[in-house]
Amino acid sequence: MIKLTDVSFNYRGVEAPVVTRANFEVAAGEFVLVCGPTGSGKSTLLRIINGLSPHFTGGNLRGRIELNSLDRTGAKPHELADLVGFVNQQPEGAFVADTVEDELAYAMEQLGRDPSEMAAEISRLASALGIADLLASPLTSLSGGQQQRVAIAAALSAGQRILILDEPTSALDPEAAHEINSSLARLTKELGITVLLSEHRLERALPLVDSVIVVYGDGSVSKLAPTEALRENRLVPPVVELSARLGMTESALEPAALRTKLKAQPKLLKNISTDAAALPNQPAEFVGAHALEVRKLSVSYGETIAVDAIDLKVERGEVLTLMGENGSGKSSLLWALQGSGERAGGEVLSNWGETEKLSAEERLCVVTMVPQRASDLLFLSSVSAELEDSDRFAGAKPTTTASLFARFAGRVDPAVHPRDLSAGQQLALVLAIQLVKGAGAVLLDEPTRGLDYEAKRALARIIGELRVQGHAIVLASHDIEFVAQVATKVVVLEKGRIKAQGAPAEILGVNGLLPSQISVALGLPGIISLEQIRGAK
Repeated sequence: MIKLTDVSFNYRGVEAPVVTRANFEVAAGEFVLVCGPTGSGKSTLLRIINGLSPHFTGGNLRGRIELNSLDRTGAKPHELADLVGFVNQQPEGAFVADTVEDELAYAMEQLGRDPSEMAAEISRLASALGIADLLASPLTSLSGGQQQRVAIAAALSAGQRILILDEPTSALDPEAAHEINSSLARLTKELGITVLLSEHRLERALPLVDSVIVVYGDGSVSKLAPTEALRENRLVPPVVELSARLGMTESALEPAALRTKLKAQPKLLKNISTDAAALPNQPAEFVGAHALEVRKLSVSYGETIAVDAIDLKVERGEVLTLMGENGSGKSSLLWALQGSGERAGGEVLSNWGETEKLSAEERLCVVTMVPQRASDLLFLSSVSAELEDSDRFAGAKPTTTASLFARFAGRVDPAVHPRDLSAGQQLALVLAIQLVKGAGAVLLDEPTRGLDYEAKRALARIIGELRVQGHAIVLASHDIEFVAQVATKVVVLEKGRIKAQGAPAEILGVNGLLPSQISVALGLPGIISLEQIRGAK
């Protein structure tokens, strides 16, 4: 179904090629995971296949691309529209209709399909993706997971045989992500659709896929079996790393499988040190020092209540994590904390005053926010210009922001336009720009979206440093494994209200509301970090 022969691609004016002499084949009905370090070129590889690169992005393409046994090298996206469906990282931004049914009909209308065929095809796809009861619903009323399923159905509505998805579950809660990936697996098996899925949280997809394409970041690309793809440290999911640290000869890909193996080899559990604390204690000088206090805070949009009379306190040196399903109110609460978001009532007090009453410039240095769409904060024409402007604004020494950015994303060509960075690199750049301001309170909305495991570890270390310095961190995340690394307190939201709150061990432990994969795999009380495994590197 897909065959690349000596395919290379580079953007004009960029130092190195993104893809160099890629050679691989993908069979009809194959489910393929596309992975690699942050900024390695995964999105570019996907866009080469559907024609967006170079026809939309610019750049130079060489080599041969065959789709469905036909040479389609150089074909434009609209010339491939009846064969290749595409779902980008923010599908809600690509919707063109008002209702689910109209969105599914749009592609068929554009391709001139017989109206008598359209209703049957819409019904078939809606049933396959579990959205049959949503056909009359406005797209704006859907949850994130529902929107993703609609986007997938729309991408296949005209009979496309290849489906390309770029980080479709990055902003979804674990249950919604599992539903999406399971739906994709069914499409390959039941309908013979060929699926290429780009994903950073490999644990979500590895148990379901047939093969893995690794984009290494130096231009090279390899197609491997799932178990062969886990050789790079940046690509090792927590459960796989746990298997290795415990000394198991064969890695498990799922928590339940690892727990079964451990029951058969209980001696391996002796490699775990339960004496070491998974997270350092709050610095004594900051205990009781409130950074933010939320009193009866409410947020509403029209008749919809997003946050309902919430009370919270965040002390200096704490990491409070907001969790919950898509639509539970996490982002709305963060923007209200920052002071520029909608409010229906209540107040947010900081050591520096009521955040809503601060000027925009004062607020940046008091309560700094990294939004889910990091690109909204990038407005200059090169990475170097963004970094230099950040140092000037923060009054920091030259290259301070650049050094922080490099800790997240590694080496990035400073001449590149920020909009040409990958989503993970854009997030890393905005994180560096916001953190260098030194604000007392740091708000992060899905900060691990688009980051590989090594970049997440770097972010966890920086959050730890901020805690020691007395900053208060509030982050919203669906990334349970990351939250288990950094949180001192977890608050679970449901329909704008606090459903549960407590220490990480209470919420993320084996018997908690949202157990982490490591907790499930080990079956031990408390939060066990990978660093507590004896002999850990």
